Amino acid sequence: MKYIFIGDVHGRVEHVERALAMDGKKIFVGDFVDSFDRPPIDQRKCIDLVLAAIKTGEAEAIPGNHELSYLMPNTHMCSGFSGETRRLILEVKDEINTLFKPFLYLEDSVLVTHAGLTRDIWDKYNMTKDIMVQQLTEWWPNPDSPMHWIGQIRGGPRYCGGTFWCDWREFTPVPDLTQVFGHTTGSNIRQKEQSFCVDCLGREPNLLTMEL
Repeated sequence: MKYIFIGDVHGRVEHVERALAMDGKKIFVGDFVDSFDRPPIDQRKCIDLVLAAIKTGEAEAIPGNHELSYLMPNTHMCSGFSGETRRLILEVKDEINTLFKPFLYLEDSVLVTHAGLTRDIWDKYNMTKDIMVQQLTEWWPNPDSPMHWIGQIRGGPRYCGGTFWCDWREFTPVPDLTQVFGHTTGSNIRQKEQSFCVDCLGREPNLLTMEL
């Protein structure tokens, strides 16, 4: 199957529309909101378009730390937070919680998260591919779990970030595990071994295509 991975769009409706017009299963890696140049209504429209595409089976999506700052405010707080965006997000909170997934493991081959699963956490918890999905599923609802860690490089108390906060500069690939994620802005798609960061802050290219 052809998969198209879309990096953090932060209110850029045109990038969501462009991706949805392409052939293939669209995978959005989060951070639809909190833009410094797009109004809250555009940020909400990005989410509305993706929710509609999920319902038709065209797309899947993961929340980013910027979505979680509204959905889990005692755990995550991000720059760009606004009361108007909060109001618009909370109107579709139930749909987001139902249709967005905390991570995806596509074809038992590619792990998709918002910020990447770094080897520091993998090794610390003796993770393997056999237990990875179960471990991440158990961690997701617990705001104190490694999945929600905020590392020192992003102003948090932990020595490294979890799958919603790991910075590209601290990310170390897990051997033999292909990963796709966003979170850390850059001028283009970046790669370390089998892992790809697709957050280009709305610049081109912001799409990664992969056949699985």
